[in-house]
Amino acid sequence: MNTNAEWTDLVTVWQQSAHHDDGTEAGAIRRRVAAQSRRMSLMLFAEYAIGAFITCFVAWKLATDKGLDTFVWGFAMLWFTGMALQFTSDNRKGQWVPAAESTVAYLDLALGRLQRRQRSLRFAWLLLGLQVLFLVAWYPATWFLWPQATWPLIERTPALLGWLALVIMALAGWTAVARSRIAAERADLTRIRAELVADE
Repeated sequence: MNTNAEWTDLVTVWQQSAHHDDGTEAGAIRRRVAAQSRRMSLMLFAEYAIGAFITCFVAWKLATDKGLDTFVWGFAMLWFTGMALQFTSDNRKGQWVPAAESTVAYLDLALGRLQRRQRSLRFAWLLLGLQVLFLVAWYPATWFLWPQATWPLIERTPALLGWLALVIMALAGWTAVARSRIAAERADLTRIRAELVADE
C-alpha cells in the first residue's frame, strides 16, 4: 500500500459514522472493528507527535551543545525514534479497512490486527535490547573518548540499572497481559468466523 492509499484509508476510517449498527452480532463486530480503527488513527497521530517532539529536542541539544558525546546521544535517539516510527507505520499497512464489506472480512481484519499486535510486542523487546546494547557500548566508548566523564558515569550506574529493571518489569507485565488478551480475543473471533462460514 502506498502513502496516498494509506492516507485515504485513514480518512475513511475517521469518517465512518454509525458503523453499520443493525442491532445484530454482525453489527456489533463491525462497530468494534471501527472503534478500534479510530483508536489506531489517534495512536498514529500521537506517535508522530512524540517523534516530532524528540526530533526538536535533539536539534535543540545539538545547537546548544557541540560536544561529540551530545552528537552520539542525539544520533542514537533519532535512530531509535526513526526505527520505532518506521515499524509502527509498516505494521499498520493493510490494516485500516476490511478487504470487503462483509462480516467475515471484518473478522479477518480484526484477526490480522491481533497478529500485528503480537509483532509489536516482539519489536518492543527488540528495541529495548538495542538500547541496552548501546548503553553497554557507551562505557568503553566513554573510557577511551572522554576519560574525565568515566567516573561520573560509573556513579550513575546503580540508578541506570534500577531504571532498566523497572522498564523490564513493566514491559514484561505489559507483554503478559497483552498476550493473554490477544489469545482470548483470537479464540472468540476464530469461533465466530468459523460459525459464520459454516452457515454460508
